[in-house]
Amino acid sequence: MNPVNTEPYKLPSDAAWLITGCSSGIGRAIAELIASKPGQRLIATARTPADLSYLPEANPNILKLALDVTSPSSVNAAFSAAAEHFGKDFHLDVVINNAGYSLSGDTESATEEETHQEMETLFFGTARVTTRAIEVMRQAENHRGGVIFNMSSLAGLCAFPGHAYYHAGKFAVEGWSEAVAREMHPDWNSKPPSTQGRLDGWLIRATVNFCIVEPSGVKTNFEGHSKARTKPHPARSCADCAVRAPAIRIGPSHRLTAKSRLSCLLTSSASSLPEMRGLTKCKKASPR
Repeated sequence: MNPVNTEPYKLPSDAAWLITGCSSGIGRAIAELIASKPGQRLIATARTPADLSYLPEANPNILKLALDVTSPSSVNAAFSAAAEHFGKDFHLDVVINNAGYSLSGDTESATEEETHQEMETLFFGTARVTTRAIEVMRQAENHRGGVIFNMSSLAGLCAFPGHAYYHAGKFAVEGWSEAVAREMHPDWNSKPPSTQGRLDGWLIRATVNFCIVEPSGVKTNFEGHSKARTKPHPARSCADCAVRAPAIRIGPSHRLTAKSRLSCLLTSSASSLPEMRGLTKCKKASPR
C-alpha cells in the first residue's frame, strides 16, 4: 500500500478551482473568495445556474455550470464544458466536493427514495466528481498535480440521533477518501519538465493529494433549505424519544461564518490547516 503523501502542497498562482454546491453556505463563500483573487480560475457549480448570479458574468476566468452530483451524465457534461471553455490549457489544481444536505428525523420512517438520494448526494456524488478530477490531474501536461478537498463533517467523526443517513454518508466519505488517497502512486506526475515544478523556490511534488474537511458549527442556512426531513414515526412520538429530546445547540457566538472558516484554503501550505484532517501534510484535528 502506498503511503499517504507527506509533502506540503503549494498552491500555484494561477490555480484552477472546481467547487460543487456553490449556491449557498460554504460553497458560495469559497467561490466568492476565489473569484476575488486575480489570476485564479474558478469553475463554480450548482444544480441551478441561476443560483450563481452573485458571481461576475464578464470574467473569462470564471465559469458557472449546472451540476447535479447525483447524475453521472451531469458530472461528465460539466467536466467536458470546463475543458471546452478553457481549451488546451484546461487543468485542475483544487477540487472541493462540497455539495450536500442532511436528511433528518426518525430513521425508521425514512423511505427508500429519501435514503438513496441522501447517499447519492453525500457519498456517490463525491466519488463521481473525485474520480473524474483524479483523471484530469494525473493526465495534465504540465505535471502540476493537485489537491482534492472532500467535505466531511463533525458528523463524520461521531453520531447523533435523528441524522443516521447523514452520518452514514459522511462516514463513507471519510473511509473512501482515506483509501483512495493511498491509491495515488507517488510517481504520477512526479517528474515535471525542467521548466515546471518550482514555485517560489519550492520544489513541487506534483501528485494528487487529498484532504478531508470536518467542520462543526458554521453560520449558514444549513438548517433551512439544506435539510430534508422524514415523516415522524408513530412509535417515536414520545417526548423523551432521542429525536424529540431537546438538543444542545451551538449559539451564534460559537459559530464561525463560512467565509472565515474556509478562507484558510488559500494558505500556502496544507500543513497550516488545523481544521482539516489531511491526507496531504495536514494536521489531524481532534473531535470537538
